[in-house]
Amino acid sequence: MKQKRLSTLGILLVFLLAMVIAACGPAVPEGMEDEYEAIMAGEDAHGEDSHDEDSHGAEADSHAGDADAAHEAAATGDLSAIPPISERMPHELADSDYTESDTGLLYYDLVKGTGDSPEDGYIVEVFYAIWVLDEATGEAVVVDDTFAFGQPFSFIVGGQQVFDGWDEGVLGMQVGGSRQLVIPPSLAFGEEGVPNVGIPPNATLVMEVELLDVQAPPVPAALSDSDYEETDTGVKIAVLAEGDGEDEVEAGDRVTVEFAIWVAEGERFFTSSDSAGQPLTYPVGSGAVFPGWDEGTLGMVVGEKRQLFIPSELGLGAQGYGELVPPDSDLLLEVELVDLVKVRKATELDEDDYEVTDSGLKYYDLVEGDGEMPEEGQIVVVHYTGWLEDGTQFDSSLERGVPFEFPVGTGAVISGWDEGVATMKVGGIRQLVIPADLGYGDTGAGSTIPPGATLIFEVELLELK
Repeated sequence: MKQKRLSTLGILLVFLLAMVIAACGPAVPEGMEDEYEAIMAGEDAHGEDSHDEDSHGAEADSHAGDADAAHEAAATGDLSAIPPISERMPHELADSDYTESDTGLLYYDLVKGTGDSPEDGYIVEVFYAIWVLDEATGEAVVVDDTFAFGQPFSFIVGGQQVFDGWDEGVLGMQVGGSRQLVIPPSLAFGEEGVPNVGIPPNATLVMEVELLDVQAPPVPAALSDSDYEETDTGVKIAVLAEGDGEDEVEAGDRVTVEFAIWVAEGERFFTSSDSAGQPLTYPVGSGAVFPGWDEGTLGMVVGEKRQLFIPSELGLGAQGYGELVPPDSDLLLEVELVDLVKVRKATELDEDDYEVTDSGLKYYDLVEGDGEMPEEGQIVVVHYTGWLEDGTQFDSSLERGVPFEFPVGTGAVISGWDEGVATMKVGGIRQLVIPADLGYGDTGAGSTIPPGATLIFEVELLELK
């Protein structure tokens, strides 16, 4: 299945999948919620807006306004205020047209399919639309519509990636078929709802689902114990395919992988990037995936594929994952390295190399510029990379390929930046060592910059405006 863009609710559902693969929490590490929101809003680690206002501002404002309106409407129960995302409406059916399951799910086959039927553990690809049924008026309000967006969605049946009524509703369908579902709150989002996408508490949902494709769950490569090499921690590694890349994965590198995971005992399929419809990108060693996965990818090159046997304590541990992964389960993971972005390392300098200002800022010119020096309030254009003292990279405009602009000396950035860039010349590259009181102080920034952190930046002054 090809990589796809996802609708609003689709992103929410895939984010639930991301939570599965984390060591002891979500793929966005615990405490990063503020930073995650900043990224979604287009902000840099400085707290600065990185959107191109001319090309994206109006569109972003429109989407933000729709999201805010949907959230407020769902929270208050006034569904009439939710902005419509499409004109699609559910088919008008009589109660007698539906078949009711033992759980209270109602379903009706709009089109009978002729292809394969999914079973528990199968990967399905669907188009869908979701409406909230307004109990007061009887009207249906659309909250998501992949038909309109042309964006199919994939998930594992019974994989706890979608709500129960959806899981149950696709069973018995055949490829090519379409089915309308009426899903009670107990089989959907229950008493909490999902206000940020327009689903209020105790909402009855109506869905139309078209089954596009069905795939049997993947099976891991059959290997013997002699095929593996075991690390000191107990992770076993077997190379299934050699890669052709030059650089090897190290801690801190940003990798993009295709993967599939099974419970080792019985080789029960758990989840995969294919079922999510897209590969996974994460920084190695950041806690984005469980420890055995992190360890097992070290040393890989692009194009390489490995099978990992991961003992439970380096996987999902005593917690497991619902009925799919019992507590203390060993895991099998097959991982293919699709892309690798090497972490940048700060230039190593002796303490005597630095100039120290009265404020405590330390700086060293790696490259002396030969252009003009900025005046207070002037817009500067820079590329930069930032690290913690332990070498952990937390931000880089170079990786995004987009320079950063700000008015120097106006408080638009942390004070260590204002002071450190003010005396640079165009063309120069300077390393800044910024104490916490000139950076993010005792609060830090998300989970990537802890309280009291000293920061290291290398900044290149590209131009003045």
